[in-house]
Amino acid sequence: MLPIFFGILTSVCFAIASLLAQRGYHLAAAPWGAWITIAGNTVFLLSAHFLLDPFAPILVNDNLVFVAVGLLVPGVTRVLSFRGIRTMGSSITSTIINTTPMFSTVLAILLLGERPGPWVIAGVFVTVCGLVTVSWTGATSSYRKIELVFPFLCALIFACKDVTVRWGLGDGGGQPILAAGIAALTSTVEIFLITRYLHAQKFCWPTANAARWFVWSGIFTGGSFLCMYVALSMERVTIIAPLINSYAVFVLILTPFMARQIESVTRRKVAGAAMVVAGIFMVSLGKY
Repeated sequence: MLPIFFGILTSVCFAIASLLAQRGYHLAAAPWGAWITIAGNTVFLLSAHFLLDPFAPILVNDNLVFVAVGLLVPGVTRVLSFRGIRTMGSSITSTIINTTPMFSTVLAILLLGERPGPWVIAGVFVTVCGLVTVSWTGATSSYRKIELVFPFLCALIFACKDVTVRWGLGDGGGQPILAAGIAALTSTVEIFLITRYLHAQKFCWPTANAARWFVWSGIFTGGSFLCMYVALSMERVTIIAPLINSYAVFVLILTPFMARQIESVTRRKVAGAAMVVAGIFMVSLGKY
């Protein structure tokens, strides 16, 4: 039950982090808000590592895999998701990206040799359907079909991240906090370079009122990364992937308390959330 707990806690922390960042963006335009969140994530994880395991080796070849993970997520995925949002809108883009657990399951079977039972397969399917229901609001813009490749590629990279982290950490033999910290530090440097030179944004700290939301978002993002790496170090991808990628349902649950004036809760979203909960329950049953 412990890896399942950490998997669900990953989604809860990331949902809180998303809503906190949304509060910051709602207060003021902040092109560097995402970087502040990721930097806060890095500080949180590296502080936790040096506090809990200060003598663990850092400059070893085994840690290079987590540098690669940090380059892909959120660096490359952020560029791909923004491309999808710009051309197709956030509804279609987020709906496609929410198919990540399906890709994670397929890759875990092909690359890691995992053999999930029927309850797990059914649970992944129901979870993906629920996430699609939560995020779908209907197509509101025309776009070229080739643009679909960007969010699908984003979902595939997210799935590769799940499989790579599981492979890199092994069966509990790795150092999940250090691994998460290395990936976060890599992402912090990459997002800085992307924002400063690719998007040509001169560094500008947001107003104090907005900045505090991004800082707290970074702390909860750090918590989500920590829990995700711990969960993947303990259990199979086919079990953990639907849990760590179900944060949309927790965003829905927490919205009335944290962002009522920004987001609305509809019956369709509630139905989708119920499907996600059912899917997670099925995956949990399939573990035993």
